[in-house]
Amino acid sequence: MYYELFGTDNQYPVVLIHPIGGNIDIWNDEIDIIRQRGFRVIAYELRGHNRSDIGKVQAYTMHDLVNDLHTLLNELSIERCSLVGHSIGGQISCIYSAAYPERVDNLIVISSSSEVIPDADLEKHYTTREIARTRGIGALAEETMKEHEVARNAFKNEKKRETFTRIFSKTSVEGFAAATVALYSIPKNTTEILKNCNFRLFGIVGRDDEVFVRLMQQMQREIPRMKLKMVDEGDHWLIIENHKAFDDAFAEALDSTISLSGKLSL
Repeated sequence: MYYELFGTDNQYPVVLIHPIGGNIDIWNDEIDIIRQRGFRVIAYELRGHNRSDIGKVQAYTMHDLVNDLHTLLNELSIERCSLVGHSIGGQISCIYSAAYPERVDNLIVISSSSEVIPDADLEKHYTTREIARTRGIGALAEETMKEHEVARNAFKNEKKRETFTRIFSKTSVEGFAAATVALYSIPKNTTEILKNCNFRLFGIVGRDDEVFVRLMQQMQREIPRMKLKMVDEGDHWLIIENHKAFDDAFAEALDSTISLSGKLSL
């Protein structure tokens, strides 16, 4: 498993977990924002994504991905931290926090939710997996950028288009397929457990991300202490589609959650 560290061992740790099709490069702005606040950053890449091997068995579950995070934190001797996860990274963060609440101070979820994703919302990945397997990951990147109107408009911008293509295309076909199948193994009781945990919880979602607006609002109803920020002109990849507005929302999330807890945890 590939990971990178930014900062020093005596700084409070913030862990970044990217989405399916992402890697550490997606966090460039966010790493700077976190470092400006005096925190340490741990960023790693999921199985089959960019520099992380998928393993001999080219399939895995959410339990495997959560165990990867647990193994990494133990390897780095990190007893307490704050987690930031985008899409599947948010689901990993939520499940980990439910399993090890004593090790998590704050949780920031982006375009994600602790709720189980309905099968109807996962059906699109029958098509995405087929595109990846038959036409390649580059072709899937092209299809993803024109999936919805907000994405089509955003990726008319050449720099955003280049950034998304460069990051997404580093995912292996096997890693993408395995990750989308792993989404079927999200536990059903995660939200119920998180409801009874004490750490701060902040959600960020693009207003046009129909699936996760619904799931994050559902999560917020179950966990009233959760703050939820909707970003205009953003869909599932709002971190690239509308990066300036996302950066502002991310800074707000940090300042309303991690800053206080981080100082107390040092």
